[in-house]
Amino acid sequence: MVNKKLLTMALGLALIVAPAVIVHAQQGPSPRAWEPAPPPPNWSQAAHDGYLAGVDAARADISAGRSLDPNRHDEFRHPSLPSEECGDYRMGFRRGYRVVADHLKHPDRDRAGLGAGL
Repeated sequence: MVNKKLLTMALGLALIVAPAVIVHAQQGPSPRAWEPAPPPPNWSQAAHDGYLAGVDAARADISAGRSLDPNRHDEFRHPSLPSEECGDYRMGFRRGYRVVADHLKHPDRDRAGLGAGL
């Protein structure tokens, strides 16, 4: 009698959990499972900050379904930095944005995104 009750409970639990497991398996890994490589340590602080802001901006554009364009972002066009740091910030922003955009377009071809062509 105890074995029959235990078996019934186990079967019931399996029937409850199975659909969730199947749905998760069909959806694949979450988009946050992939993380871009960090910026190189020899970059300036402005470039480092720009890179991280670019990664966040690209993710926000993707989540909102907007076309991918770093120029739409005010913090790219008008960073709140001294003028001598703006170039480094924009370079980092552009590269961080590109890393996420490239991963979206070619997820099978993960790149650090820091190559000279970016």
